[in-house]
Formats: sequence, C-alpha cells, structure tokens
Amino acid sequence: MRTLLLALLSLLPLTFYAQSPASQSWALVGARVYTSPGQPPIEHGVVIIENGKITAAGSSKQVKVPAQLKVLDCTGQVLMAGFWNSHVHFIEPLWEPADSLPVARLNQQMINMITGYGFTHVFDLASLNYPNLRALRARVTSGEVDGPAILTVGVPFVPPNGTPFYVRPLKLHEISQPTDAAAFVKKQLQAGADGIKMWSASPDGHQAVPMPLEVVKAASAAAHQFHKPVFAHPTADTGWRIAVAGGVDVLAHPAPDGYIPWSEADIRLLRQHQVALIPTLKLYKWELEKNGVPVADNPLMTTALQQVGAYAKAGGEILFGTDVGYVSDYTIADEYTLLAAAGLSFDQIFTALTTAPAKRFGMAQHSGRIAKGMDADLVVLKADPHTDIRHFSDVAYTIRNGKIIYRSDKK
Repeated sequence: MRTLLLALLSLLPLTFYAQSPASQSWALVGARVYTSPGQPPIEHGVVIIENGKITAAGSSKQVKVPAQLKVLDCTGQVLMAGFWNSHVHFIEPLWEPADSLPVARLNQQMINMITGYGFTHVFDLASLNYPNLRALRARVTSGEVDGPAILTVGVPFVPPNGTPFYVRPLKLHEISQPTDAAAFVKKQLQAGADGIKMWSASPDGHQAVPMPLEVVKAASAAAHQFHKPVFAHPTADTGWRIAVAGGVDVLAHPAPDGYIPWSEADIRLLRQHQVALIPTLKLYKWELEKNGVPVADNPLMTTALQQVGAYAKAGGEILFGTDVGYVSDYTIADEYTLLAAAGLSFDQIFTALTTAPAKRFGMAQHSGRIAKGMDADLVVLKADPHTDIRHFSDVAYTIRNGKIIYRSDKK
C-alpha cells in the first residue's frame, strides 16, 4: 500500500505551487556544479536558463553560451539544485496580515528566514491562521513576493487533552473519533492543504499523550485517498510506534523524549514502512539553550543524534528540516554541523536537501536535480560544503524559476 501511495504521489499534477516563470534567459558560468547527489561535480560548469527551465547544463567545453544571453559569473562558487526545508512555520505575528503587508517587507522576511539560506521549496508543518498562510502563498505564487514554493499541512490536530504545553494558552484542534478525523482531513485537503499533520503523541508538560490508533489510521487513510502525505510529531517512543502502525508517511521530528535510542529492530520497522524522518536537530539544541540547560551530553540531544544517525546509516530516508518559524533563531549552520555529528555524509545531507524531498513529495520529474528540462530552482554557494559542511549555509544566490530571489550582496 505504501509503495502504491509513493507511486501515485510521483504522478500527481502539482500545480499548487506554480509560479510565473522569469521572462529573461541567461547563463550561470564558472561554478563547480553538483548536478545531483552521488555524481562527481562538473568543473567550470555552464547552466543555461530559459523561461524558468534549465535548457542545458555541462562543462564550458560542452555548453556554449549564446552571445545574446545575460551571464552570471559564478567563478569560484558552487552551484546546486535549490534546497528544500521540509519543516517550517509561518506562524509568527510578523507574517500578518499577509494579504496587505508591503512587498518589500515580505521579501526581507523571506530572506531572513527562508531564501537567504538557499530554500526554493518549503513545507509548512502547521498553520495557526490558515487563511493568512493561503494569502501569503498566493502572493508568492503570483510572483509578486519573492519566495519559495510553499506546501502546507494547514491546521494540525492533537489527541484529546493533548495540546502541547509549549503552545499554551492556545488550544489546538483535538480529535478523539475516527469519523471526525476523516472529516477533518477531507476538509483540510479540499481547502488546499498539501498534506496533514497530527501529534501522534503530544507533550502536555507531564507525559506524552497518545493519539488513539484508530484516529491515526482513519486520518492517514483519508489523506491517502487524496494521495497526500501524512506527517506526525512523535515526541517519544510511544508516538513513533503509533505513527508507524497508523500509516504515517513522515516523522516531523525524531522521538528523543524519554531518551530511548532506536534499536536495529526499531529501524527495520521504520524502513519496512518506508517512513521518512525530518531531523530538526537544532531544535533540541535551541530549546536546551533557551532554558539554560547545558547541551553537551544532554540525553535529549544525544538521543536525537543517535536516532537520526542510526536511521541514516541504515539507509532510512532523511528529509532536511529545521522547524524554523517556531525556532526563532533563523541561522542554520548548527543544523548542518549536528547532522555531520550524527554521522551523515556530504551526499546524505545533499540528498536530504534536494532529491529525497523532491521524490517524496512527487516532484522528482522536474525538481531536485540540475539537468536539461528541470525547473530552474538553484542555489549558488560561496564555498564547497564537500570540504566543510557548514558551507551549505554560505549562500550567494537563491534562484526560483530562473529569477534571483536572494543575493548576498543585496540583503
């Protein structure tokens, strides 16, 4: 069933994020070009862009730049497919009201949180004001605001009496019955959501409150009828086990609360069900530091590192994500260094940023790689992360549909 769902996702016509293509044609020249994970880089590369698509990519010996094209000199820099952040939130008050905020302000906020770090695609994993998020997405989709393709789960839901302690005094939507879950999911997806999210176990400040398994199954089945992915916040051991049993596709975090490392049997179970994992490792560091708790050797941090590292080592699917927007510190270098500390290689991190999410969310035919015919969603880095993983965050340009939406010399 899960294999069939993934196949259906890959065939889905994903028009919700379409953006007006750039009218000009131009060329990026001179960079070291990483076309996709696992492939050797092209030295002194040339990438030709026309009408928001890549029309040629190769070395300067293979691809000639037509005389009339505008040229962006990327000599000494590194060119990759645009990055995905598969866990963000546009929930801070600064995004409201999205339908009327000045373009310049929204562009700057996008730079601060998203585009300044190379992200051309993001998945918003919980909106507290869904109409506002739809308004923001509409302005980006139209090309008025310079931003990424925005996918969203809309409004999430939690178990009965399961609103997380860290969002109080807000109270999230609680569901206790399978029929209510199916109806809620259908309403969300018909309103334009690209997936759904639940807390399969929710921290109430005293314990991880479990979602009834039948509710998870009903919600997942309803979403899968629409060929949409299901995300779960697992919190702890109970939560990820309920998520797997209930048909969830993506864990929005590891499950370090309770400090239970993942065994080989646990990892086999996760892989058997083709569950993807979003690490959000900086989240745990940020939470500990915010509360004045030492990070070094803290069991929350070490458990999260173990779970992510063990899953990646076993071949489990990792999707890059940071929980930025809930995490108010937008800087991102820590996420890369923590992923490396967990044991992930350059290619594994590169995959989590590009080809893995493009495939998981049904866009692999046109996104995630640099090749003829692919979307011109690109990131230019100032230095090579293959030599220092922190360089993934040293962004010179972010390009969406052939349009520069961020450049480091014009912040």
